[in-house]
Amino acid sequence: MGKYALEHFSPYETYKIRPMPLSKATVNPGRGQYQIVELTWEELEPHRGNYDLNRLKEALAEVHNPVLTIKQVLPAWLNKGSEESFIHLIRRVASALNNKKLIGVAVSTEDNSQGIWNAYLEAFEGIPLLVSLEQEALLQYLKDHEYPFGLIVNCSEDNWISCCEKFAGYRLQNTWQRMPVLLHIEEENPGENIRRESLRWHAGLSNRLVDMGYDFTIRRLTYPKKIASKGALPLRFWFVNKGSAPCYLDYSLRFRLEMEGEQQEFVLHIDKDAWKVGDITHNEIVALPALPLGEYCLSVGIFFADGSPMELDIRTEEKDGYYRMGTVELCSDTAVDLAHAWDDFYPDGYYPLEDPQLPD
Repeated sequence: MGKYALEHFSPYETYKIRPMPLSKATVNPGRGQYQIVELTWEELEPHRGNYDLNRLKEALAEVHNPVLTIKQVLPAWLNKGSEESFIHLIRRVASALNNKKLIGVAVSTEDNSQGIWNAYLEAFEGIPLLVSLEQEALLQYLKDHEYPFGLIVNCSEDNWISCCEKFAGYRLQNTWQRMPVLLHIEEENPGENIRRESLRWHAGLSNRLVDMGYDFTIRRLTYPKKIASKGALPLRFWFVNKGSAPCYLDYSLRFRLEMEGEQQEFVLHIDKDAWKVGDITHNEIVALPALPLGEYCLSVGIFFADGSPMELDIRTEEKDGYYRMGTVELCSDTAVDLAHAWDDFYPDGYYPLEDPQLPD
């Protein structure tokens, strides 16, 4: 590509930051290995109407990437009417969950009760429901009613073809785009077939220590060399999700301007539904408040809903979850009106907004 290519054109002077990736996998919630937290009905409701929800919270807090399953084994105090009582338990458990990093709830039922299925769907709204490929009646029910759900795939080198057939038969190939796909691998070390199919299924987590799930890196960040107080800051991000699946936890993209104790944080307006795998671009012009003039450090970070930072796959200085990208000079004015700099310019580069006219 020549130096006069449109890729290199910008109406204002810019910095282009290209951080180097890490040499090891990132450690983040919602990726890698998950842990099953299995509790029985009697453990959660030792006496009729007496719920031990503290036990539930403690069990979830003790593990990384928890997946909750409630075994529908009848407690000793119950004589009859098990379905309605179990539905009450499901609702009480769901009301007590505030773990924002819960991977999902595995639907565990002793029979094909649509009442219990509906209770799971209503109670755990906003939390992924995970269904095994062996629960074929439940799979068909959810597909018929177009309910979103995730998957737990019990797989091995002996049954991987059967798993592929069920993915095809129930049309589950695109499940990963909305909900997580978890692998329960029987072998201690997954074989070649499982590794290959896990990429096709876009599995995000596994019961084994396998590098799996999202992995965000910044391929390039482009921003102006000079900005103005009460002006605007155009940011052009090129992220890459190098992993096998999206991040299903809630998160936000932020940046920070910092100079000698003066700092200002900004939350960017990203479309998380478009942040799947592979290349991800985000372009945004941010309105700036009145700030003291000088040279600022510009840092970028991704944060989960509870405020904890996501580890990014880049090698650069990190502080408070923010990764240093470079500096920017804040002036009293700029030569270009940055708030409207993209009115006749594609921030993605390459092409002008108007097609060239045909020759006469």
